[in-house]
Amino acid sequence: MNRGLLYLAKGETFVAEAERSAQRTATVMPQHPITIVADREPDADCFDTVIIDRSSFEKRDKPLALQQTPYDRTIYLDTDTYLTDSIDGLFEILDAFDVGLRRDQGQSHVPESSQLPKSFPQFNSGVITYQSTQGVRDMLKDWAQRCRPTDTFDQRSLRPALYHSEVRFTPLPNRYNCQYHWKNVVDGPVKVFHGPLVEREARSILLEEATSKLNSSHDVRLHYKWGGALFVDPTPPFWTRVSTWMQLIARRHGMQELLARIAKKLLRRLFPF
Repeated sequence: MNRGLLYLAKGETFVAEAERSAQRTATVMPQHPITIVADREPDADCFDTVIIDRSSFEKRDKPLALQQTPYDRTIYLDTDTYLTDSIDGLFEILDAFDVGLRRDQGQSHVPESSQLPKSFPQFNSGVITYQSTQGVRDMLKDWAQRCRPTDTFDQRSLRPALYHSEVRFTPLPNRYNCQYHWKNVVDGPVKVFHGPLVEREARSILLEEATSKLNSSHDVRLHYKWGGALFVDPTPPFWTRVSTWMQLIARRHGMQELLARIAKKLLRRLFPF
């Protein structure tokens, strides 16, 4: 059973971004071949297979590209992904499931007219691990057919395609697809950072800043962007912590105990000896 990684890129900027992403992927996962579906020959030599598709880019190109994988088990990566470690574990998921992908942090691409239950979530298509089974191929064909030329994001058509399919799919932990420009929660070391790798759009958070801040801890942590900067699991303000401490003591021991503890701390500050 062969395994490999797949990219899709059209346009000079996105092919260049795919090259940077794939060069890093080849470094951390050298044992796995890499294929790209592109509208031109890449300059980088990190791709084992190049599939040329010179048609104009459309949102349906992604599910069409996923159908062209030469592998039995594939990990698809958007061009703006950067691996800090091997993600071989995503192949192991396919021992029990047909598809693995991360749940989106919101439902922003779900149309108001959607006939699906609102409780069915939206999924991000930036990192997808999947098997080349008939059921998965049928789902990908349905996804491609549901893509409209006016769609801004392919998640809108992916959601109903998954819902109406017979594939067994599972959500991936956020550390395998961390969109650090958006707020979310991660647990463990982030392995896939999802954000622009080239100057193709205005970006306020550099990849280097994201990798440094997000992987300085492996505990459960919140990350969000505010004022153009990335914040990770920030410590609550001093007076918030004092207020919470006072409420806990008052709740457990009563107001009299709280006042006694405050008085004791004040006396220690005033008369340290």
